[in-house]
Amino acid sequence: MSEPIFYKSIDELKRMYEEKSISPLEVTEDFLKRIKKYNNKLNAFLEIYNDDAINYARALDHSKSHNPLFGIPVGLKDLVDIENKITTAGSKILENNMATKNSKITQDFLDNQSIILGKTNLVEFAFGTLGINSNTNTCRNPWDIKRVPGGSSSGSAVAVSAGLATFAIGTDTGGSIRMPASLCGITGFKPSYGIVSRRGVMDLSWSMDHVGPMARSAKDCLNIMKVIGGYDPRDKYSIKLEDNHFNEEAITNRNEIRLGLPKNYFFEEVNEEIKINVMKSVDKLSNMGYQIEEIDLPFVAEGRKINIAVLLPEAISVHSEYIKDYKSYTKTVLNRIIGGLGVSSEEYLTASRAMSSFNYQMNRKMNNIDALITPTVPVIAPLISESSSPNTYESNSMGRFTGVFNLTGQPSISVPCGFTENNLPIGMMLTGKINNDNKLLNIAIDWQSETEFHTKKPLLN
Repeated sequence: MSEPIFYKSIDELKRMYEEKSISPLEVTEDFLKRIKKYNNKLNAFLEIYNDDAINYARALDHSKSHNPLFGIPVGLKDLVDIENKITTAGSKILENNMATKNSKITQDFLDNQSIILGKTNLVEFAFGTLGINSNTNTCRNPWDIKRVPGGSSSGSAVAVSAGLATFAIGTDTGGSIRMPASLCGITGFKPSYGIVSRRGVMDLSWSMDHVGPMARSAKDCLNIMKVIGGYDPRDKYSIKLEDNHFNEEAITNRNEIRLGLPKNYFFEEVNEEIKINVMKSVDKLSNMGYQIEEIDLPFVAEGRKINIAVLLPEAISVHSEYIKDYKSYTKTVLNRIIGGLGVSSEEYLTASRAMSSFNYQMNRKMNNIDALITPTVPVIAPLISESSSPNTYESNSMGRFTGVFNLTGQPSISVPCGFTENNLPIGMMLTGKINNDNKLLNIAIDWQSETEFHTKKPLLN
C-alpha cells in the first residue's frame, strides 16, 4: 500500500470503497501498521484499539452504506468518552476512569460506521497551549520532532499531520484545536458555541468549551460537521438553530463577500515570517476576488484577558473534587488551576458581564463583515527543550488570538497558508459570524481550492 492512502480525503476513501478498490479492513490494517511504525516517535496516540478496530472494520467489509463517514479512520482526544474505555484526560487522577456510556459524538461516529483507532494525546486536563504533558510521552511535531505540536489537542493534530488518522476530534477552550492545527500544518475548525454536543466530553470551562474536527482540509471538516453538528436535547449548552445544515456550496460571488482585516491587536507582536505569509494570503484572497476591508476593533485587546478571567474560576469548579488529590497533578497544570482559587464570585460576575459586553461589540463590528482574517498564532513552534517552563513567552503568547473567539463563540478555522524558512507550517485564521458556520467553511474550502499548503506532508523517518 503506497503512502498516499494515509492522506486521502474522506471523499476519496469513500469513492475507493464504492469502487471496491480497497476495503475498510485493508485501510484499517494499514493505518494500524503506520501507527505502530511512527507512534513511538511521535506519541500521537495514548491508547490504540487495535483488535477492536480490526474486528469492527472486518464487519464493515460486508456492509453497504451511504453514511458520510463510513469506514473512515478517526482518533478521539482523550477527553471523549467511549463506553467501556478509559478516559484519562492525560492525567494520573483519571487513569482508571472507565466510561459507562458513549459521548454523543462517539455515538455519532459509530452510527456512521466510522473506525475509531484510539485515543489521542493531550495536555493534562486540556490546560495548556504548547502540547507538553509530563504525565505522557512527549507529543512531537511531525514537521520537526524537536518542536512542540501545540496544545491542548496535540495528539489529534499530530495524528492527522503524520497520516495516522484521516481525521481527529479536538476540543477548544482558548484555541486548543486551532493552535496545534496551525503548528502541525493541518486544518482545525472550532464551530460556533453549542453547535456540536459536549455531552460525554470532559469540561474545562463550560462557557467557552467547543468540540470540533481536525483534518487535512476544510472540505473534510465540513463532511465531519454533517455528522456531529446539530441540536442535542440532552446537552444543556446545545443550541437549536432553524437551519443547521452543512453543505458544500460553490462560491460564485466572491466580490460580494467582505473579509475584515483588523487594524488592532492581531498583527502586533507577531513573528515576522508569520505576518509576511498571512499578508501574502490576504493579497491572494483579494486577487481571487474577495473584498478586503480594514476593520477597527479597539476593544479586542481585552478579549484574551476576559477569556482567562472566565476560564480559571470555571476550571476550579470543574476540578473541585479532583483538586483534593492535588499531589497527582503536574505542577504546571496545578499552578494554572490554582490561579482561579483567589477569584471571588463578584470578580467572576464582572468577567462574565465583560464577556457579554465584548460579544455585543464584536457582533456589531461583524454586522457587515462575513469573516475576519488574522494569524492563528503569533509565534513559531518552539523547541521542546526550551518549553519546560510554563511561563515562556511562547506559552503565554500562543493563545492570544484564538482565545478571543472562544469568548465570542464565533466559528473559527485555522488553515495552512505558508511555511517558514525552516519549513515549519504557518496558519491563517478565518473567523465568521456567530452560527454562520457553513459559510465560513465554504470560504475556507474555496481558499484551499486555489492553494496547496494543506496538501503538503511532513517527511517522516
